[in-house]
Amino acid sequence: MTLPLQFQSNAKKKCVFCEPAPELILLTTDHFLLMFDPFALVPGHLLIASREHYGCLGEVPLELQNEVNTLRELAYTYLEKAFKEQITRYEHGRAGHCLMQDPTSRLCHHYHEHLIPKRISLNDFLIPNFKYIPYESEHELCDLFLRYNEYLLVAEPGFEKRFYIAKDKKIEPHLLRTLSAESIGYPERQNWESYESCELMLLGKQILAPLIQNEHLNAELSK
Repeated sequence: MTLPLQFQSNAKKKCVFCEPAPELILLTTDHFLLMFDPFALVPGHLLIASREHYGCLGEVPLELQNEVNTLRELAYTYLEKAFKEQITRYEHGRAGHCLMQDPTSRLCHHYHEHLIPKRISLNDFLIPNFKYIPYESEHELCDLFLRYNEYLLVAEPGFEKRFYIAKDKKIEPHLLRTLSAESIGYPERQNWESYESCELMLLGKQILAPLIQNEHLNAELSK
């Protein structure tokens, strides 16, 4: 069974972020993982995920936000160096994320955000359909989440970071993934459950993993 098919099968039966496949993991901290998305939209598509059951970034305690920020900054540095592309970042909050097509299957209980080394147009669709609040620091998200609950988070190159208010909105599952797939010209990649190959993930891993390993080795040697 190929990795994506195994991941799909496991996703319907158990919490895959509690026990992620080791071959997907790039970096770890005490509370978070940086890992390859096995259903990558483009090579180098990464996820930051919580080890604990925080439902979204807005639920992550303030004292852990710096840990996430450090991991994200590293990811941006590596992705920009490896792919020479600007990074698009998005997170569904608890609005329409990880809802399986089978209504009896489980909801994902882990915060996870997507980092994609590609300029993707998301704001053009979202602005006419949602009110948003620009923000500067991820520390603001805890208060925004308490005030508005469900949200869509987008950090698109060339724009400020935006918290789109999704409370009382019907959000289709994986809306931001669908919009991203359409924006990059591969609408067939919007449904991760249809993936039969991990080719895009493996291509990204082939490019990115050696860079990170070499930089960590050089950092150790310079101590």
